[in-house]
Amino acid sequence: MKKVVIFVFLFLSLCLSAKGLTVLFLAPLGSNFSTYAEQMYNGMKLSLPDSVNLIQLNSTKPFENYLNLYKPEIIVGPFLDANVKRLLNRVCNKQIYILLPFSKNTDNCSNVFFFGYDPLQAVKEVANEVCNSYSQNIAVFYSFNRLNMTEKNEFLKDIAICGKGVSIVSGIPTFFNLMDQFVRDTFGVRKLKNFSGLTEGRIFTYDLRLDALLVFAPSDVLAHLLDVLDYYDIYPDTIYSTDDVVDRNIMSLRRTILKHLNIVTPYYMCNSSEISVNFLKNYRQQYYEDPTQFSALGFDLGSVISWILKTGSIAGFNDKNLLEGHLLFFDDKNRAVINYKKIGYKEILRCRRQILSK
Repeated sequence: MKKVVIFVFLFLSLCLSAKGLTVLFLAPLGSNFSTYAEQMYNGMKLSLPDSVNLIQLNSTKPFENYLNLYKPEIIVGPFLDANVKRLLNRVCNKQIYILLPFSKNTDNCSNVFFFGYDPLQAVKEVANEVCNSYSQNIAVFYSFNRLNMTEKNEFLKDIAICGKGVSIVSGIPTFFNLMDQFVRDTFGVRKLKNFSGLTEGRIFTYDLRLDALLVFAPSDVLAHLLDVLDYYDIYPDTIYSTDDVVDRNIMSLRRTILKHLNIVTPYYMCNSSEISVNFLKNYRQQYYEDPTQFSALGFDLGSVISWILKTGSIAGFNDKNLLEGHLLFFDDKNRAVINYKKIGYKEILRCRRQILSK
């Protein structure tokens, strides 16, 4: 693994722990994204010491003049590319850290760090696992939105590198009333006419047998697909998907299909790690509601800020187990390289208990 040298700011020294930090949270307050911004703010607030002065500022309105007013050492955000460009016109390569939760800015600014969920990294992890498996009969299903089609293309590109072939690549219907016909046509489902000892209790048979099924689709679509597969007793050896949540509909599926499911996700629940358990408990106690993926991302960003406050630099913030996953390092473009958690049957059952325990 290639090591990278991370830009170190001379102006941030250990004395920051004495005077504290001013952190500006640039977020689209008052817009359609304001709920996500509030959840991220709550997560950050939960992980930051009291010495940090955390200020919210609406990125949908002119914010440039407030930079001189507040003089922050760290800025988290903005969310959208257009607002990031406005910010970087003022602070690119300045003595200030910029932590971007969503935008993957491509400007060559040494003080900008991308830290957020990257679904394509999750796809690469799935592709790597399939490449290292004995799977030969592989199918890829995807929804027709931009993200899922990009995930599908990324997987096919990665899987081709390791020499694996894919038997079927097919879009899946968004309308729920079309899913049944899609499954019957794709798998060649037939109703059994005569029952024998070998088929006792089974009503259907099918032609397409899969070692691995990759599904790139929204959680509700994935849950409906799995439900239909289960109805027809269709069980690929392993079903892979990627998502940033674990849908309630997935958790309510029968165990017969859940035993085949693996999801690569940064979901903060679904595991028994100390950081995840404490985060869920403390967030519920503080805000009287369950955290979301945005809350978890905010908490991890707060962990980065706390490290800078402690050491005076982002340098050395690597090999960390966070809510999002295992942060390995920041690459040459200052983008966080994270291994996300793969959750299966046991973890999904744990998710169910965690959600129902509130």
